[in-house]
Amino acid sequence: MVAATAIEVFTALGDPGRACDIVALAETHLDGYSVSAPETLVELHTDRIRSATAALAEAPGPPGGWANPWLIGWVHEHAVSGDERKRRGAWYTPEPVVRGLVGLARSVTTPTEGGIDFVVDPTCGAGAFLLAAADSLVDGGMSPSRAIGQVAGCDLDPLAAVAARWSLRAWAAGLGLDPAEVEPDVVVADALEPLPDRWPNRRLVVGNPPFASPLRSGSMPAEAERYRHYNNSHLGHYADLAALHLHRAVTGSADGSVVALVQPQSVIASRDTAALRSFIDDRAPVVGLWVAREPVFDAGVRACAPVLAVGASKPSSVVLASGPDVTVAGHRTSTSWAGYATRALGAPAIAPTTPGARTLADLATATAGFRDEYYGLAEACAEWDGPPGAEPNRLVTVGSVDPLATRWGQEGLRFARRHWHRPWIDTDRLDDKTARWWARQHRAKVVLATQSRLLEPVVDGDGRLVPCTPLVAIHGDEEDLSLIAAVLLAPSVVAEAWQRWFGTALSVDALKLAANQVLELPLPDDRTAWRRAAALIDDVGSEHRDRTPDEGWALAVEVAAIMNQSFRSSPEVLSWWLTRVPRGIAR
Repeated sequence: MVAATAIEVFTALGDPGRACDIVALAETHLDGYSVSAPETLVELHTDRIRSATAALAEAPGPPGGWANPWLIGWVHEHAVSGDERKRRGAWYTPEPVVRGLVGLARSVTTPTEGGIDFVVDPTCGAGAFLLAAADSLVDGGMSPSRAIGQVAGCDLDPLAAVAARWSLRAWAAGLGLDPAEVEPDVVVADALEPLPDRWPNRRLVVGNPPFASPLRSGSMPAEAERYRHYNNSHLGHYADLAALHLHRAVTGSADGSVVALVQPQSVIASRDTAALRSFIDDRAPVVGLWVAREPVFDAGVRACAPVLAVGASKPSSVVLASGPDVTVAGHRTSTSWAGYATRALGAPAIAPTTPGARTLADLATATAGFRDEYYGLAEACAEWDGPPGAEPNRLVTVGSVDPLATRWGQEGLRFARRHWHRPWIDTDRLDDKTARWWARQHRAKVVLATQSRLLEPVVDGDGRLVPCTPLVAIHGDEEDLSLIAAVLLAPSVVAEAWQRWFGTALSVDALKLAANQVLELPLPDDRTAWRRAAALIDDVGSEHRDRTPDEGWALAVEVAAIMNQSFRSSPEVLSWWLTRVPRGIAR
């Protein structure tokens, strides 16, 4: 039979070039052929199989060698082109992540009558999560013959479903079972539809659903688009396909179930998943969270996995894990998904801002330019060739702003696809809209760079800095500008900003704040220390623009230490802030 032949091929393989025979066998099985001997597989190679063989010949061997049940999934993964995986959003999960997430999810299952012993992967691919779940059940004392019947999966890809069945048969054979007697419960189906009635409603749902984004035309199946439309009270217009599967897993599982599905980190803070997070907090609160600073897939997307307890009360603390090995960091408290994620990645504990407390909105207003202003500035930008200090203004970008200093005239910067050394804006060449925008910015202000590991403010006392988007311009009374800059350098303020708006920046450790979010940052309690920090910034006065970046960083470290006292934060908060100061910066 085909299953037995698959095991023969699996055990006989000795090199990556021959590994593709499994894919050929799977394709033949789907076409309705029967195969009696592995030798006949050579005759079945099509152009697609030859291409896959070539790719496999250049790939490293599967982790753990050829004699393991994960082989078939590895072959299946490498036989699918990168372009096809990208189109489908199908990114295969490394074994350490799979085993770690299954262990994390099973560690928080409801401790009743042996916990949850039925595991479902709704987008199972070649069966990696099912293999790990079966191992976990056996490690917990269940017999292999029973464990193989307690895992189930589905996938839209028929070839993936075949690979998953063979993987589970190979697992069973390795534990002494007759693969001919094993019939894994893996079906070809869309998990956004109701799952088979024979599967218990109280279950552990674990897996890695597709990451397809609606921002890429054609990447979202029509069925998924309809599902989001019908559930638009919980799912925003740009909710990722993985978020749809998370919603379906929660709504389709009974109380007492646990859901742990891999997600892009955008689910933690994205506006289009805000309603989903709120719904989940009420229906299936977070009891665990894994987040990775490193990319663990070929996709250029950072991943996380919330562990959700369906029908449970919100816990007092959440078990957190991080990294490619899903290393458990222990239990932590927070008030948001972003707070849990940053705590898992090492953020210090900070006291939450008291409702009604004073914020930067009590001292300032804030604005940021948009695309129109960017193009308007690009048309009017020129290289200043006059004497230093005589320029009427200085164009600055995110890359040219450091804490309490800029790199203008000291290092080159890139703007509008060109390199500049001392760029300025010829205001006579501005269009009317950009000219009105510049008139509002041409005054004393604090310019704030985000998309970095720290908040990086510089005081523009004479109003000559032209902030290019996405720089934020913060306006207030001139005597308050140094006070504002000091707040932005406070370690606890940086920690709070990262924890509140995690997942919105281009990198895991970076901060990206909108202008209105800047105004939500708190003011310190100790005003004496706050004024002392501001006085350090004031010492240089309007000459701040000519500080070197090293001098600016050195001063920022002094200010941060005083502001840590001003907010009455622990030394650990300052130590964490210092780890984010770029290496090689003079302190």
